[in-house]
Amino acid sequence: MSQSVPSSSRNTLWRGKNLGLTEFTSLLNLMPGPALLLDRARAMVLLSNSAALKLTSFSQIEINGRLIEDLLSDRNSTPFEPGEQRDVLLVRRNRTPVAVHISAYALDPMGQWLLLMIDPKDQQEYSDKDDDEVLADVLNFKALFEIEDVSVLFNTTLNLAKELFGTDYACIYQAQSDYPQLVKCASIEPKDVFPEVLSETDFYRLAVTTVWKPGKQVFTEVHRAGRVAKMAYVASTALGHEGALLGILVIGDPEKSEKPKLSHLLDYLGNLASHALQRLILIEHLRSENERYENTLAIRGSLVENSQEGILVAGPDLKIIEMNSAAELMLDYTDLEVRMQPVENVLIGPERLLPALQNATKGVPTHNMGNVSLHRRTGVSFPAHIQVIPVLKADSLLAILIFINDVSEHEQIRLRTQQLEHRAVLGEFTAIFAHEVRNPINNISTGLQLLSSRISDDDPHQDAINRMQSDCTRLNHLMESVLAFARPLEPRFEPMDVGILMKKILDRWRPRLARVNINSFYQESEPGLQIMGDPRSLEQVFTNLISNAVEAMSQKGGTLAVRITKSEFIANLPQVEVSVSDNGPGIPDEIREHIFEPFITSKSGGTGLGLAITKRIVIAHQGSITVNSFPGGTVFHVYLPTPHGE
Repeated sequence: MSQSVPSSSRNTLWRGKNLGLTEFTSLLNLMPGPALLLDRARAMVLLSNSAALKLTSFSQIEINGRLIEDLLSDRNSTPFEPGEQRDVLLVRRNRTPVAVHISAYALDPMGQWLLLMIDPKDQQEYSDKDDDEVLADVLNFKALFEIEDVSVLFNTTLNLAKELFGTDYACIYQAQSDYPQLVKCASIEPKDVFPEVLSETDFYRLAVTTVWKPGKQVFTEVHRAGRVAKMAYVASTALGHEGALLGILVIGDPEKSEKPKLSHLLDYLGNLASHALQRLILIEHLRSENERYENTLAIRGSLVENSQEGILVAGPDLKIIEMNSAAELMLDYTDLEVRMQPVENVLIGPERLLPALQNATKGVPTHNMGNVSLHRRTGVSFPAHIQVIPVLKADSLLAILIFINDVSEHEQIRLRTQQLEHRAVLGEFTAIFAHEVRNPINNISTGLQLLSSRISDDDPHQDAINRMQSDCTRLNHLMESVLAFARPLEPRFEPMDVGILMKKILDRWRPRLARVNINSFYQESEPGLQIMGDPRSLEQVFTNLISNAVEAMSQKGGTLAVRITKSEFIANLPQVEVSVSDNGPGIPDEIREHIFEPFITSKSGGTGLGLAITKRIVIAHQGSITVNSFPGGTVFHVYLPTPHGE
């Protein structure tokens, strides 16, 4: 038969999926007495348990599907109603009818399905409970499948066993994953009777439902404990299934004897508890897997979003599914703007991209397309490296990953390195050139001096000789500056008082400052500020800065200010700041950004190497130098580390 019992409402005995007649057959067979399942609308018997078959002597084929009135001697009786109790004569096969008491229980809200519990009047009741109480206990087994915690499941199982079997002694042993033994994890014993731990041997001996009684041979520690406690019986059933035993359910009673069908009911309770436990294990496993999957997705999402490489994900149809933030910055598109757009409409530029994408649809990756030029949304191009990687699963193409690496910065570094290499070669060549040119210049200067001494002072050629002599002097000064710039620095660092150094330099400059009408101003935030430096090199630095300031103010005069203070310019790196300022005309804008580069100068007769050498010395001291200039003033800031700066 394919009929099933309708699902009930929240207040009925059954919830969840519809129960078929197969399930009710098992349920009826667990009833302690004869029982029938009746279709009330058709007054037809659908199922009968073994006790009912034994009582009526009918077979299942003979009784299932018959009208209920055919089983009653009074064929004119009215149909059964839910909650009705009736004394009738039950028809039996080839035997005289027997007087019985029938109780009808509704199994659904509409009362279409009735459970008829049959109580023979001439037989002693074999249970301390009424049939309706036993039925209620059995139907309460459904509560096991509503539990979401293992400890609650075990306690609920023990309470059901207590209610069903009327015992106060029940416990559950759980198998350990790290050691072959069972440990008592839940118990409702008034006093400790059953052992706390069972061995692996006991585990296998209790793998089937067993009932021990006094007089029987003892095989396990559970039975031995029951004999010591003078139990009337000890019953146990396994939790789990063959090949994957999870635990043992044990019950016992020191006073009441074994109930009829105890092993069947205990086995049924154990099976339901096993299914409920396996359900919880499966749920926990799924939760763990889901959490691991979510964590993996979060990690991968973080990697993709925080990657400096632009990443585009395209489908097998070569349309963009998504792209990360780095790709948005590179291409000037947002993720929503490019979704479901063809890749070639977004990645514009390289001719080798389309063949690489077509190869990817065939499962062939392109790890390096070489240097290509991509165009941003604005049309501006930039150099990039592109990788096209297909994502396959069982030879099926899931997606295509496109990695974009913007190499603009690398290209700039490469060009800068190339320029530095060229400058290094040029500097070496210039040093050699300056050294070789200095001797001819000296010879020319000596010859001019000799020629000037042999002609009279009023000779008209004397002016030309003087101009050439000045040019030789200027060239010689230039060659010395070039050699000084090209010569490697070998500073000797030592702790020194920068204030004493600056006072000595200013004292030497005061006569010249007075001649050009320049007032000097010196300020020190606190005396004795120490730095690590080479006195000779630093003297060249500050002399050069003061010389530039004096030359800038030589025509109109002005004020030269030197200030020494502690600096917090770099966190956790104590420094001393020395500022040299003037109120001259300032540095022109076109020169200011390149003021520390070689051969950059605003002086008509300057070489452009003074500030370049100055910066080189400051950097050798692990310091830094900056300049602020504006019409009406210039300030140079020199930062030098203290002896404990590191």
